[in-house]
Amino acid sequence: MIDHNNQEEYLDPMNYDLEFGGETDKYEFFLQLAKKYPGHVLELACGTGLATLYLAERGVRITGVDIVEPMLAYARVKAKELSVEFPAEFLEADARTFETDQRYSMIYLTGNAFQAFLSDDDQQALLQTVYNLLEPGGIFAFEMRNPDGNDLSDEEEESWGTFVDVDGVTVKVSGTQTYDAENQIMHWVTIRDWGHRRTTSRIACRFTDVQSLQQLLDKQGFIVEHQYANWDHTAFQPSSPMVISVCKKG
Repeated sequence: MIDHNNQEEYLDPMNYDLEFGGETDKYEFFLQLAKKYPGHVLELACGTGLATLYLAERGVRITGVDIVEPMLAYARVKAKELSVEFPAEFLEADARTFETDQRYSMIYLTGNAFQAFLSDDDQQALLQTVYNLLEPGGIFAFEMRNPDGNDLSDEEEESWGTFVDVDGVTVKVSGTQTYDAENQIMHWVTIRDWGHRRTTSRIACRFTDVQSLQQLLDKQGFIVEHQYANWDHTAFQPSSPMVISVCKKG
C-alpha cells in the first residue's frame, strides 16, 4: 500500500510547530467540547502537543498519545515549561492498540490524523480503542477531509506556501499529489526549499467518504451527534471540504 512508515513529516518537531501551529479556532473547538464534557481527556496522535497543551493551559486534565518519539520528546519539553493545575502527560503508543485502566470523558484526534489509518482494519482498530477507553456516554471528536469536497486529481509540483523556521529563514513549501483511487489513498510529496538546501518528505492519507464513515461509526457503537464543516460549527454539507464529527459512545 505504501513503501514508507508514514512518519517522514514528523522528524523535525520544532519546525513542524512553526509551519502548522497557531490554529486557535481548532484548539478552541476542542476546549469548549472538553468543558462541556468535563473529566479526563485523551488526544490520540497528539504530535508535539499543540492542541494538548492549549487545553492543559486552560485547566483541562489531558493525556496525549503518539507513536512518533521525536514529536513526543518536544511535547514533553514544552510541557515542562508550563505552570498548570494539571500537567499534561505524554505517552508513546500506537493508537490502534493503546490500553490503559484510565477511562476518558472525551477522546479526540485532530490534524486529519484519522486519515493516517489507511485500511479498514486500521480504522476499525482505532475506533475499537476509542470505544473501549471512553466512559459511558463519553464523546469522540475528530475531523477529516471530505473526498467529495476536495480535488483528488494528480498534481505536479505546485507552491503550497511559506513559513519561517527556527533560524528565521523563510522556507518555500511546494509539493505533488498522486491519488490511488482503488485504495482511496492520497500520496503527497512535500518539498521544502531553504535556498541552500531542499528536503522532501512523503505522507499518505486515506479519503473515506462520509457514508462509509457513518457505517464504520455505527458498527463500532458510536452515535453521531453533530457533523460540522468547520471549527465555527457551520453545518456540514455534502460538498464541504472538511467534516468534523462529534460522536457519543452508545
